[in-house]
Amino acid sequence: MKRAIWTFGLLAVLSVNSFAQEFSITAVVRKSGLSWEEAAASLLLAKVLGVDMTMIVSTRKETSTPVFILAPAVVIAKVSKKDLREIVKMRGKGHGWGVIAHRLGVHPGAFNQQRVTLSKLSDEDLVTSVWLSVLSQAFGIPTAQIVKFRQEGLEWGDVIALLQVSSASKTEPEKVLIRWREMERDWSRVRAQFGVSPDWLPQIEKQERNREKERSPKGHGKGRGKQGR
Repeated sequence: MKRAIWTFGLLAVLSVNSFAQEFSITAVVRKSGLSWEEAAASLLLAKVLGVDMTMIVSTRKETSTPVFILAPAVVIAKVSKKDLREIVKMRGKGHGWGVIAHRLGVHPGAFNQQRVTLSKLSDEDLVTSVWLSVLSQAFGIPTAQIVKFRQEGLEWGDVIALLQVSSASKTEPEKVLIRWREMERDWSRVRAQFGVSPDWLPQIEKQERNREKERSPKGHGKGRGKQGR
């Protein structure tokens, strides 16, 4: 199945509850020892999925599982209400994320709208599914464009940095990529060039409220009852 044509169903597990504690990327780096990329990824996962960021970071450190690989387990934990660390332990026994999700009763729609049986999907498929959905939701960018960046050889951490600089500076991603390659692929230099703070992240909750308003029918709010939903 070509990834470019996948559509993803993580909106089904999206929480619009306020993020209990606000962290900055550099603060997470300083306190946890993670790289900028993994710290940013942890914050994005927590904000988009409405989960505890400290649990993601502590599980990553306890299990030595990179945040990018850990992402499907975060979704599984969110949907199944199981402890994240226990889910990672199941993977340590040789089970893939898809098999674990299937055994815990996670509906395939949590990962893909085509309802492909999760046990048939590889870990790479599910990792891609989660990050395409999370980054698309966070930065308001089509998944097809993210797939294109991945096909050009960018790691997930590079994609996050690219979308951060592009969104914060309101610059086309392709122009940011050109500067990144000219600057020896150093995102610190690129951020300085475009005047972007390393801690900048989009206002995800506000974006979700705006999407809800856009989806709501106008002028028909009263007296419709359940039939109008």
